[in-house]
Amino acid sequence: MSQRRKAQFIRFALVLGLAAAFSGVAGCQYLADLTPVDTTQRPIAQTYAPYFPVGAAVSSWQLKAVETLVSTQFSQLTCENAMKMSYTQASEGTFTFGEADRVAEYARQNKKRMVGHTLLWHHSTPSWVFEGLTPGQPDTIQTLRRRLKTHIEAVVRRYADVVENWDVVNEVISDDTSKLFRDQSEGSRWHAYFGGDDDAGREYVYWAFRYTKDVLESIRPGFSKGKLYLNDYNVVTKYKKILRLLKWLDEEKGLKVDGVGLQGHWSLSWPAVGDIRHAIDAIVAAGYSVKISELDVSIYHDYAMDGSFSPQPERVFTKELQVEQAHRYGALFELFREQSKKMTSVTLWGVADDSTWLNAHPVAGRKNYPLLFGTDHQPKAAVFAILNFEP
Repeated sequence: MSQRRKAQFIRFALVLGLAAAFSGVAGCQYLADLTPVDTTQRPIAQTYAPYFPVGAAVSSWQLKAVETLVSTQFSQLTCENAMKMSYTQASEGTFTFGEADRVAEYARQNKKRMVGHTLLWHHSTPSWVFEGLTPGQPDTIQTLRRRLKTHIEAVVRRYADVVENWDVVNEVISDDTSKLFRDQSEGSRWHAYFGGDDDAGREYVYWAFRYTKDVLESIRPGFSKGKLYLNDYNVVTKYKKILRLLKWLDEEKGLKVDGVGLQGHWSLSWPAVGDIRHAIDAIVAAGYSVKISELDVSIYHDYAMDGSFSPQPERVFTKELQVEQAHRYGALFELFREQSKKMTSVTLWGVADDSTWLNAHPVAGRKNYPLLFGTDHQPKAAVFAILNFEP
């Protein structure tokens, strides 16, 4: 064993010694085994292969910067940003695929699956899409449909050989309990320009799925099977609304979506594991697959039970916090293993703590440590928590 590996094991042995002392901290009802594991001998991807693929969201620069982790610990890749519309078609008719191509080619060469993320997201729709249009008018809707179809066909055809499934629409469900869809007040111009009410506004969701299915079926009959997903956050509180939308698509539009992506941007104590289980069970009972599409575990508790935002000051990532986070990851992955026959994959929203979207959101410049590997690219206690189990 190398000196570096010995140092790593000693460091985490010290962390393990803290586990009992901090077993009563908030969110740590489940106690994982934090015995250090040599991840070169027992990588995450290989360990979880009998259950589900474990993936990571990446940018192309990470294929060199953390290539060892990407190649050995994850069996599936998602472009964190590069397949979004604002990146691939920032101006109408001019497609820029370089960044996404680099990730896709790496996946092909290394025999990894990909998730296509995402074909339609209100937050990543370029302004040109709506230029010169009047909300709700028939010619507006026809123009939007044409632009959406052109975009989806170009992206899906380019990556159809390597993408296992597509986040066709992203975050279309409202955070407001009194509304079904995200509307213009929550940033969705798609909903507004298709009519502004739920009957008319939801049509854009149908057309996104329709165009995606059609292009996949044109490649090969039956090729769309298992590939059409709706992706959203806070699914534990939104799943009933999601199922209403999917039922409408199925029963009234004749289009069956394959599954739901639970983003999994969770904290040390929210949501409760039981609530996640309940949401998964409800979605599966309705006839849909489930994937965990964007998993990270923030060390901050910024939202009150009523949903109000109260940001916490920056925290030091102490050994105690690392242990608490490890137990949380352990509890989540125990649930995922339990539900593995219902789940198609689990994707971490990043590779290591030196590069995470949570350093800029919801508080810009506040350091977070939400992933399995640390800023030094070494496994954290959370890795040991998810690897120490009896098959």
